[in-house]
Amino acid sequence: MTQQVLGSGHTTSAESFWYILGCIALGASYFAKIPAKKALSEYGLTEMTGAERFWYVVMNIAFGSGYLAKVITKKALSEVTRTGSTMRAEAHV
Repeated sequence: MTQQVLGSGHTTSAESFWYILGCIALGASYFAKIPAKKALSEYGLTEMTGAERFWYVVMNIAFGSGYLAKVITKKALSEVTRTGSTMRAEAHV
């Protein structure tokens, strides 16, 4: 597996295919991406578009599903440590 750096990663052809196929299926892949992007934005790693912010609010109106999905990603991000120019994940429970 090739190590990627945040902001300069890429998806494989298969990943791109499945993401597009998932988006065609009622936007499922797009909506699944939004909570993760919200978590990244809270760490200052990306910015959400206006549409993503709108749909995140709509997801939260629906029983907080966007927030609960974001918590999982934010927990994973909290376990990443930065050592020099590399990042590594530590095992936390």
